[in-house]
Amino acid sequence: MKKKIQLISKNQNNNLISVSRGYAFNYLIPTQKAEIPTKKQIKHMEMFQAIQKEKEKTQTKKLKETQEKLQSIGKISLYKKTGENKIIFGSVTDKDINQWITKNTNINTNKIKIKINNIKKIGKDELIVQLKQETLEKLQVNIIPINI
Repeated sequence: MKKKIQLISKNQNNNLISVSRGYAFNYLIPTQKAEIPTKKQIKHMEMFQAIQKEKEKTQTKKLKETQEKLQSIGKISLYKKTGENKIIFGSVTDKDINQWITKNTNINTNKIKIKINNIKKIGKDELIVQLKQETLEKLQVNIIPINI
């Protein structure tokens, strides 16, 4: 059975790694790619990992709250000026959707990506709101004309 030794890897954000003794003493330590940790360093790293886990928990909690708020919206109604043949002056952009969401739900839309089709006509359409890579929400957009 080969013995393993714990080292602090300088390449992997100071993570603890377990490698064989020969690899550690013949390669990693002389090339300064790793160092032997002290008890204080191990305790500090464990504390840092606990803080990271806590941050991740709060982020997932906030993500769930914003996802619930987005699910409660259902439909977004935007008023746009129109010309002939029910064509909008300009188009509906993600900036318009962001403004509507922040105005009506008080959600911080800095980290929200909105995937929207090119909407240039009055009527209903769908858009996708992406909070993270895994979480997608579909919302309906209702474009209502304003007479000039």
